[in-house]
Amino acid sequence: MTKGYLIPLIAGLALLAACGNSKSAPAASSAPAVPAPTVAELPAPYNEGNVGHGKSLFSKCQSCHSVDARDGNSVGPNLHGVFDRKPGTAPKFRYSPAMAGFTSEKWTPELVDEWLAKPQTFLPGTAMTFNGFAKPEDRRDIVAWLLISTRQ
Repeated sequence: MTKGYLIPLIAGLALLAACGNSKSAPAASSAPAVPAPTVAELPAPYNEGNVGHGKSLFSKCQSCHSVDARDGNSVGPNLHGVFDRKPGTAPKFRYSPAMAGFTSEKWTPELVDEWLAKPQTFLPGTAMTFNGFAKPEDRRDIVAWLLISTRQ
């Protein structure tokens, strides 16, 4: 190796070595502020839910909603982090006037359970045309699954 290349090589290596010591701002995370709970940590009655069954029930919702933080909105809003936000406030989603005017402070498991029974009855004027889940145990299972999957 000739001397002409030695100095730039050493300088380059020194710069690369210094990169690991720099403090940069952490990457923005799309994860909710609260980590995903286990089934046992869920509030009653959702702690008795069958999350596998809840996941299979969500297949009815997948054509309009996603729970993956990397996905955008679809026909319906992305549900990632839904329990950390006020109804009608998912970023970059245009809500019906009924949902935009809904005054509940935050989505709770109980509120989602009520919503899933029959959205049109729960909030007249909503754009969501889904007929709902009639069986309480189906709603328990899907809410249990949502409580976990929307925080992953």
